[in-house]
Amino acid sequence: MKRHLFITALMMLSAIAMAQNTKKVAILETVDKENKVAYGVKLQLRSSLTYAISSTPGYEGYDRVDMSSIMGEHNFQRTGYVSDAQIKKLGEMTGASSILVAEAAIYDASHIIVTAKILNVETASVENSAPPQIAGTDPEAMQNACNQLAAKLLGNSSSSMAYNAGRTGGNAYSGSQGAATLTFTVGGVSFEMIKVEAGTFTMGCTSEQGSDCYDDEKPYHRVTISQDYYIGKFEVTQELYEAVMGINPSSWKAFDRPVENVSWNDAQEFCAELSRMTGRRFTLPTEAEWEYAARGGNKSTNAKYSGSSSVANVAWYDGNSGSQTHPVGRLRPNELGIYDMSGNVWEWCLDWFGNYSSASQTDPMGPGSGSGRVLRGGSWGSSARGCRVTGRNGYAPGNRNHYGGIRVVLH
Repeated sequence: MKRHLFITALMMLSAIAMAQNTKKVAILETVDKENKVAYGVKLQLRSSLTYAISSTPGYEGYDRVDMSSIMGEHNFQRTGYVSDAQIKKLGEMTGASSILVAEAAIYDASHIIVTAKILNVETASVENSAPPQIAGTDPEAMQNACNQLAAKLLGNSSSSMAYNAGRTGGNAYSGSQGAATLTFTVGGVSFEMIKVEAGTFTMGCTSEQGSDCYDDEKPYHRVTISQDYYIGKFEVTQELYEAVMGINPSSWKAFDRPVENVSWNDAQEFCAELSRMTGRRFTLPTEAEWEYAARGGNKSTNAKYSGSSSVANVAWYDGNSGSQTHPVGRLRPNELGIYDMSGNVWEWCLDWFGNYSSASQTDPMGPGSGSGRVLRGGSWGSSARGCRVTGRNGYAPGNRNHYGGIRVVLH
């Protein structure tokens, strides 16, 4: 039962303490050595712990930005072990006065067991520890469990904090579950989700693709999407990304252009934070969900690109982009009313990149492992061939470049 998730990477401080008496607490990132817990759940746990610490008077929690140099120096990911002395050294390097170290064990399909301790950086000793807490994996339950942990660790009343992840502008959503569209507002920024009804389709190199298919698009195969889901009407914009993450890494900055220069890992963190803010579970689409939506779902007209047989109607690509991204939603939508699923930026999917099978599948999740994560749809720098609904690509999950962006789904 106790398959521990060892914590192996400290996230650097990204802000200045608000007052001299504010105690800086660095939150370590969870790593599941047995690959048993969804990556989004681990990110959600870290985000919820950070929020609980930051909501406690006198404390400020940090869980971002990049620790690659220190990770390389200490080689934590490969050893799978972090000693108190190593944690002390990391705290000194980043200016934190305390380190929150958490362990989680699988409990059941919808819960994990979380334990945590606070380590004093100066003494390399444990200041306080909390007994095991069963945490549900939905955002609100996770946050409430982390509030309880913070209360026990810091000796304060954080356990009575109401769950409120709001930023400036407040959070809200409109439209009942099952509606054709849902609209969410986070940090004053609204975004729409389009319903994709369940159905069966042929995935991969189908006849309308002609001779343009690459080998990794073969063989075509039947796929059933067994449940309805919602997908972003637009690619995640820079405005939305900044409202959620507080930063904008994009090369061509404009509020209505898609965010780019984001890795698969960044996209996962975005989904976890968006889930925490809204109380709903947002994820990246599976590759099958992405292609089904790009083809128009059960309204598909079997177009070569997403919504048209003419690439210029629906895609910003190397023939019309001027070598840059463009504001979302300026070209034609596809059959479901979704924009830019061909061109503008490549869109990360959940799956590892791998070969197709000819066997019929239901709700496929891709290979169990690999070296690259899937990207779909092509970009402003792609040829027309790269923007087809069957085109595929794969990059290492830590790779960032100005071709890749995000589109989210909600189940």
